[in-house]
Amino acid sequence: EPVSVENIPVPDNALAVMYTLEGNVEDQYNSIVEDELKKIDYEVTDPHHRVNDQYEGKYGSTLLDTLSFLSVVNDKAMLPLLNIDPRIASTAPFNMLIYKKLNENMTHVGHIMPEAFLDMLGIEDKKVRDDFIASVSPLDTKVEEEFRAKGLKYSKSYLTYKQLPKNRMHTFEYEFEAPDDLDDFIETFQNSFELSFIDKGYLIAGYHNFMDGLDDAEEILEGYDAFWTYSLCHLEFSYHMFDNEGAHPEAGLFAPCTMYVYIKKGSNKIVIGMLRLENWSTTLGINDKKRVELVNKLDK
Repeated sequence: EPVSVENIPVPDNALAVMYTLEGNVEDQYNSIVEDELKKIDYEVTDPHHRVNDQYEGKYGSTLLDTLSFLSVVNDKAMLPLLNIDPRIASTAPFNMLIYKKLNENMTHVGHIMPEAFLDMLGIEDKKVRDDFIASVSPLDTKVEEEFRAKGLKYSKSYLTYKQLPKNRMHTFEYEFEAPDDLDDFIETFQNSFELSFIDKGYLIAGYHNFMDGLDDAEEILEGYDAFWTYSLCHLEFSYHMFDNEGAHPEAGLFAPCTMYVYIKKGSNKIVIGMLRLENWSTTLGINDKKRVELVNKLDK
């Protein structure tokens, strides 16, 4: 259960910051994330509004009034960090979750804490940690300012976790023969890669190319030939995780999964990584058999 904390220190084991607001504040929150966060260098990439409507359409029922994944990324803060530890790309974008259950008159919004992300990724580099944490801090300040400006009543709390899983990351490497034209090769690779995921019931719910993120992105990322992320969703998995009896809509904090893909300059190796779904079940204490089996099945 989240503990309401207006002004107490952030717990060491904080997984996520959560705000609870009276009534349905879907429209107000969407406009904060999509219009106001630009002012602090965050852009919304491929937002997915009202995923619960898709559940209702496909599975015939939903216990949610709203569930939206509003993915945000701050390229200005992120690009220099990719040069130090590319695994930080697992957070770019990350989700500004909003959900409301039909049987409650309150809306829950929040995001994973930067420290929890860093610990799950196994990133210990001090500069990456300090800079990433510093880049997320204005986000909460801005969101809270906007709540107050819109006259929304809210309480703030932290979800905490007891432990992290032993295996936290998927990492894959794929060697290829140096092509005549790298751009053509990448395009062909992306097409077959994306289709193979779609064949397995995944949705490519978003795509973010760091090389296009800023005018000088290619100069900042001069050590890379390519660097992008996919946002991945799996409808059957997400419906059973977030909706229906005993579900965990708060697990949407982790959704969609961000998978990074990069090629170092002059290398003939594609490196792919993402957080394992086991992070969801372990940190959130999800232990019912059916959902743990789904987590293991998808990780596998």
